[in-house]
Amino acid sequence: MINLKRKLNDGNEIPIMGLGTHRILEPAEIVYNSIKDGVRLIDTASRYGNEEEIGKGIKRALEEGICKREDLFVTTKIWLNDKIDPEKALRESLKRLQLDYIDLYLDHWPSVKDYRTNADDPFTLISINDFWKNMEKLVDIGLAKSIGVSNYNVQSMLNILSFCRIKPVANQVEFQLYFYQKNLKDFCDKENIAFISYFPLGHGNNAKIYIKEHNGEFDIFEEDIVKELAKKYGKSVGQIILNWHYCLGAIPIPATSKIHRMKENLDALAFKMEEEDIQRLCKSFENKKIRFCGSKKYCGINLFS
Repeated sequence: MINLKRKLNDGNEIPIMGLGTHRILEPAEIVYNSIKDGVRLIDTASRYGNEEEIGKGIKRALEEGICKREDLFVTTKIWLNDKIDPEKALRESLKRLQLDYIDLYLDHWPSVKDYRTNADDPFTLISINDFWKNMEKLVDIGLAKSIGVSNYNVQSMLNILSFCRIKPVANQVEFQLYFYQKNLKDFCDKENIAFISYFPLGHGNNAKIYIKEHNGEFDIFEEDIVKELAKKYGKSVGQIILNWHYCLGAIPIPATSKIHRMKENLDALAFKMEEEDIQRLCKSFENKKIRFCGSKKYCGINLFS
């Protein structure tokens, strides 16, 4: 079993690859079998609407003695319109997950409200300062082991770092070959903030829609250089892409609804590409800037590093 971990800036440890659960099918079954296959990082969010099913999968694995609770690293996120009361939001998530605490609680988007709903409702507004203080209290009272952010660019992170008492331990963002946010990753590395990449394979529902709209173009799995490297190392295309994340120090959380796929994903950690090949991939895609998850519909603006 490959069970590599990275130490966070608060001393806690996070596995270097996990399971993303956004829009996966039969989440309880997938989570259970993923844990059975060695996955120890499970990522969800209140917005996904699947916390209850995720909790069932985790509970089953724990009851069968596959692992202990302290062996798992479970992440969930607070949605925009819940930011007025993070403790209430987290307690509701924990109830759905059937857990006593969360390992990492993330601010899902750097905005204080969902711009698509209740646009003129002043009672959903809260300053980022007050919001983050309330997030810090979750660590103080033991409901969250660590706190962090998601979809934050450099400017948004600088804001929090200017006043926070407890520093974010991680920033979870879209990071894939077509959306290689080098500046943002360099900033996080400098600040010792773990860089968690969602949509790491450049696949999934949003990508499929984008590919279809562009007549089959922008499919990372069909890029010549990626297929060339897969042949060179005797690995699948997906393993080459995930190994690229691993070699760069990012923590990928690929989502899958196929039970066998997670074992293949974990095996991407069993080797390291040569530095020359890593840099070839970086240079080949550094100017693409193709994003599959936009922020404008949530935050009112497009966020880039």
